[in-house]
Amino acid sequence: MNGKKEEITVLYFQEGKSLTEISELVGVSISYISKILRKDARYAEEKENRKANNLAQRRKKQKKLIYANRKNKIDLTYAVLLKQHEQDTKELSKTSKLGDLALRKWCSSVYKYNNKKKRYVFNAGSALKPADFPSYIKA
Repeated sequence: MNGKKEEITVLYFQEGKSLTEISELVGVSISYISKILRKDARYAEEKENRKANNLAQRRKKQKKLIYANRKNKIDLTYAVLLKQHEQDTKELSKTSKLGDLALRKWCSSVYKYNNKKKRYVFNAGSALKPADFPSYIKA
């Protein structure tokens, strides 16, 4: 039995194995391993060191995860902003005369479909209607 005790202490203190890993390697219960290790004077200090190391590693992982999530959020916000910018530039562009369907497509934020009349109607509540915009577009 003395050989197992020595093997357990070597695995824990020198190789840095966990109680579960030692249990699988030696073939004894975790409670038995814990009982043997608690008798060793180095156990309390080693346990505190491992606890501190685990806390430091956990904090590193959390920090990495937070930064990754922040970066993804910024990228998503930027993509939405670009899409809105593209939509706005199309709506404000006056380089050529647009057909009604192209106007409706480009100004989709202000033309809403009216089911009863089967046409797209300019939504006056969302924006001021320019004089050259039609009040409605047939679908």
